[in-house]
Amino acid sequence: MKYTPQEIENNVNVSPQSPLRTFSIALAKIAALLFIIYLVIGLLVDIIAPRISIETEKKIGALAGADLKGKKQTEQDLRLQAILDPLVQGDPALPGFNYKVYVQENDQVNALALPAGNIVVFSGLLKEVRSENEMAMILAHELGHFRHRDHLRGMGRQLILLLLVTFFSGGDTTSQRVIMPSITTMQMRFSQRQEKAADQFGLDLLNKTYGHVAGATDFFVKMSKKNDWPKFMYFFSTHPYPGSRIQALTERIQEQGYVAGKAEPLWGALIPSYAAGFSK
Repeated sequence: MKYTPQEIENNVNVSPQSPLRTFSIALAKIAALLFIIYLVIGLLVDIIAPRISIETEKKIGALAGADLKGKKQTEQDLRLQAILDPLVQGDPALPGFNYKVYVQENDQVNALALPAGNIVVFSGLLKEVRSENEMAMILAHELGHFRHRDHLRGMGRQLILLLLVTFFSGGDTTSQRVIMPSITTMQMRFSQRQEKAADQFGLDLLNKTYGHVAGATDFFVKMSKKNDWPKFMYFFSTHPYPGSRIQALTERIQEQGYVAGKAEPLWGALIPSYAAGFSK
């Protein structure tokens, strides 16, 4: 007798759908739920952040900038502080912190606004600066983040993001690697809007302090030449497309009737180790 295998019907042990498809659908639902909860709580963060008291932020700053607590400013720091102080005095509406700037050895071309008035400028950025006005625009931009309390919003959102991903993934690192990039991309868009607002604030403060806006776009022009990425690549960046920033600042200058002025050279003695770069 020839054996003919029979197909088993209605087997509860066999899923009618692909396990991979089922997993993908479940993961998509979790990601969608994460987005909704994250955005809702993010709105709460935006409401709460501007209302955080100065004293509370100082406590947050002691944690976020623990390595700066009690740190004595170097000669390099003090030279930059001399540029920062007039900018701070130019806007009485800034939160009442004792604003300090510190240089940190790092090849990144960037600067950071940390809670409670601390600004960190990476040495990689200093190597790109050629005028006092250009440096002032960068520092004024960071003051814009303090004025808008962006740093608190960012910290709040990142904390929420971490808690949500950990809760829903049960600590599973594989799920975290899948979900985190999607949420981070959404956060990038919020950060870009904050960067543009800080640009405008910085421009206005630069004009108020110096009486003109020389050097306002120099740094962004420089970066646009160094990083010739296509515009769509900046969707994944925390910073807007340099060309868009230059255009927005140029339009603001024209709208407000700001004078172009003349940029002052950044003294060779500002930071001895970078003196050769400043003199070019």
